[in-house]
This record gives sequence, C-alpha cells and structure tokens, in this order.
Amino acid sequence: MALVAALTLIVVLLVNGGDGEDAAATPVSSSVGGTLNGPEPTLNVQAAALAPQLGDFNARYSTHGGDAYVVNAFAFANTGPFASVKEGEALAEQWGYREGYTATLTPDGQLAGVLEGRFYVTAEVYLFNSMDGARQAYSKFEQLYAAAPGSERQQTRGLANDSSAWKLIKDTVGTSDVVAVYHRFVFRRGNMVAVIQTFGADPYMTIDRARDIAVVVDDKALAKRPAPLPTPAGTATPGATPQQTR
Repeated sequence: MALVAALTLIVVLLVNGGDGEDAAATPVSSSVGGTLNGPEPTLNVQAAALAPQLGDFNARYSTHGGDAYVVNAFAFANTGPFASVKEGEALAEQWGYREGYTATLTPDGQLAGVLEGRFYVTAEVYLFNSMDGARQAYSKFEQLYAAAPGSERQQTRGLANDSSAWKLIKDTVGTSDVVAVYHRFVFRRGNMVAVIQTFGADPYMTIDRARDIAVVVDDKALAKRPAPLPTPAGTATPGATPQQTR
C-alpha cells in the first residue's frame, strides 16, 4: 500500500511544501508552513488523491500496518460528527456530500512504538458538491471538538480558508502509566474538509504533528505538490484502530 504506516517523533514531518506566507510562531505551536486563506477551489479530484502518502514526507518509515478506505455517504453518516445516523444521513444530503477517504497510519511497534515517541495518524478527507456544504460540515466538526469533554482548543497559525486545532487527554497508552493524547487539526479548503488526528504519548506530542500533515493535504488541494491516487486502492470497510475516536 502506498500509504505509509510509521511516523517518527524526531523528524519534522512537513517537507517540500508550504509557502510560509504570513508565518508567525505562536506560544503553543511552531508549525507555521502552508497557505493561510488563499483560493477557494472547487476540487473535482478523488478524495483519495488528497490523502498523505509515503512520497509526501522526508522521513524514514516502515511499511507494515495501516489501513485506508473510501467513505461513502452511508459511512459518513455513521462515522461523521453527528449525534445519530439519522442526523448524519439528513445532513450529508443537505450538505451535498460527494465522497471521502480515510487513511490510518500505524507506527512501527504500534503501542510500544508510541511509548518511544512515535504516533498513530488518521487522515480524513471529505469532498462536497459546493463550498457552502463544506462550510457547514467544517462548522459541525468544529462544534463537535469544542463540545467534547476534555477537549482544549490549541493556538496555531491558521491554514486554508478555515481551520481549528484541538487537544484531548484520554486514558493511558495501552497498559502503561503514560498519559495518552489526541491532537486534531480540522480545516476547509474550498469544497474540501479534512481532519488530521494524531494519537501518541503526551510527553512527546504537540499539535505541530497534526498541523504539518494538514499542510501536506492542503498543498495537494492547491496543486502545490503531486496528488496521485494511492496504489492499490483502499478497502471499502473502515478498520478498527486505536487512534479513531470522536
């Protein structure tokens, strides 16, 4: 599978991309690449083409594990930011949901690797028929993360047309005593909404990891980097991985 399966803490993930315009470091996040505001394109590519792949990173990876799958309207209604499947089905239709794609990236050593500073990633890319539908979907995701118990908004440089960043401390890493943490970076570029989520050990993780991967996706949407379809195509059924949470 072209989608990579392991990420390392010591390597800065984002490379070969981002124009750095209006870059300014913040007290929380040092990830400052990518394009703030800018175009609002109507993207006609497949969602899978916008997901992060091995060739997008200057880093050393192993290639076992991981998963990828197409997200049709029914799956989106079941797994999206909704209180119920009924609500999801209604809003997916109202927003003009077109298609989506989810790629999960698994670190070398899995949870043992997390204890050494590596982390899981879930990259979700959703396309809508209109800009307005994407705006409404982005707003729904933002509301979900803002309302989630324990979720804390993170201060980062903005990205794309809309963006927000979140941190959620939840449980421990496996059976260890090390605190586990999720970081989420959600953004909208034109008719696309993307959610990048990382899962790792709190002592090692910041929002920078998720935002750097978000820049890769946004650069593909802006045609600033190649956006080939992954080979082979992902499966149609979502897999259960430790990093998938709402």
